[in-house]
Amino acid sequence: MSSTTTPSGPVTRIATFRFHPHVTATQKADRARAFLELYAQHPELVFEGPKGGRPLDTKLELTGVKREVGWDLGFVVVFKDEEARRTFDSNPGHESLKNETDPLLAQVFVYDFVKQENLGW
Repeated sequence: MSSTTTPSGPVTRIATFRFHPHVTATQKADRARAFLELYAQHPELVFEGPKGGRPLDTKLELTGVKREVGWDLGFVVVFKDEEARRTFDSNPGHESLKNETDPLLAQVFVYDFVKQENLGW
């Protein structure tokens, strides 16, 4: 698939969030609940709803590899296809949630991908 080709099939999103140190557990739980509610409002776009939680402190025995730590929560969601992902991302509710959440975040990581043989390589 070339970079100009629109992917077909389900689109998997990985999203992780690191909140600023001053953000309380209650505020973090509120943001998690808000994301779950937004996805629940759009079942027509989602193939598999969000699954996730807090990260495990899994020890890696790798030499010379930097490990990211400090993430507060993360989830994986599967959209029905690329058009569904774009529709969700352009929804006013998604934009509103981002605007409410962004000031609380120190860092966010979002990675969308489609299934490919040999992991795309």
